[in-house]
Amino acid sequence: MDSETWRTIRDYLILVGIACIIGIPVAVYATQEYLKGFIYRLEGYWWIFVLAVVISFAVSLLSILWQTLKAANTNPAVELKKE
Repeated sequence: MDSETWRTIRDYLILVGIACIIGIPVAVYATQEYLKGFIYRLEGYWWIFVLAVVISFAVSLLSILWQTLKAANTNPAVELKKE
């Protein structure tokens, strides 16, 4: 893979990271507010957010890599003949 592929992957993963940084505190606050109404308290649910971040990065990485490689391996002349 060339450097353009890695640059594209890096750029999109940075956006996913920013989304996680913004989304996790909002999700923690919303979860705490929601769980205040229950008699029984749940503790130790932090690992769910870590798992969500890992899954988000994995799905993003695989989909970006697949789309980038598909676009890089496409022959424009063949694609224009199809139209």
